[in-house]
Amino acid sequence: MFRALSRVHISTPACFRATRAIHARSAVRQQQEAIAPKIDSALSAFGARIGLQSLNPAVLEQAVTHSSAEENKGNQDLVLLGKRATGLFVTEYYHSKYPNMHMEGLNKVIQSHLVYKSVSKVGTQLGLQDVMRWDRSTVQSVALGECLYALVGAVYKEQGFDAAKKLVHAHILSRDLDVRPLVKFNDPKRYLSALIRKLGKEAPVSRLLSETGRHSSAPVYVIGVFSGETKLGEGFGSSLKMAEFRACQDALISHYGKEEKDFMLPSDANHADNYKPPVLGTTEAIV
Repeated sequence: MFRALSRVHISTPACFRATRAIHARSAVRQQQEAIAPKIDSALSAFGARIGLQSLNPAVLEQAVTHSSAEENKGNQDLVLLGKRATGLFVTEYYHSKYPNMHMEGLNKVIQSHLVYKSVSKVGTQLGLQDVMRWDRSTVQSVALGECLYALVGAVYKEQGFDAAKKLVHAHILSRDLDVRPLVKFNDPKRYLSALIRKLGKEAPVSRLLSETGRHSSAPVYVIGVFSGETKLGEGFGSSLKMAEFRACQDALISHYGKEEKDFMLPSDANHADNYKPPVLGTTEAIV
């Protein structure tokens, strides 16, 4: 009997250790189960906030899982699809909105929307960083940009062209963009002369509209560029040359940056009873 009691006494510490291990594993499991619903609910709330509540939850989760987090289960395929779809929607929109825009300027406008720096800002505004899964060694703007593209790709894949287009217009194309800084020419006077010649109008002429302080240390000149009696642009500067440069630049921006206020997109042709194609602008003047 004493031997039996002795054996029980000896095995008691082992029992305690086994019990502690079981409790520890149970605590970890309970903690994981407690965290998982929060992640899922956060992702669901994010999807509902940007209008993706009907998207397959598994696809939504894949879209926000960056390839740096899970290489084999990441969102690379969706990123590629989303990039191409977003590029199409952005190009269609700005080509219709600015029909006279020259190709270099149009490419700059399009790229200003598609670069990771720009797309990641949209993702941050939507709260994508709170549900995105990524390796912190990856540049955050790249991860955010690719996950946003993946969301567009997921919608395109699961719900089709119109749903993806709606997402891009609602969150990427909804922000204002000043195209003036993107329409720049190194030699605007030369480009303006070529453009006016192509349009069959009178050659541009620079005229001094006003000036002040010509003999001071800070003179200001205002020059207008005219084709006949039509003023094409206006600029100011501390020298006549600078004022003329800015006036020619202003004239080019007024032409190439002319905005169509009322237009229909080609992709809406099948949804409209009386579809009117966008205005087809003039081609770029070759210098």
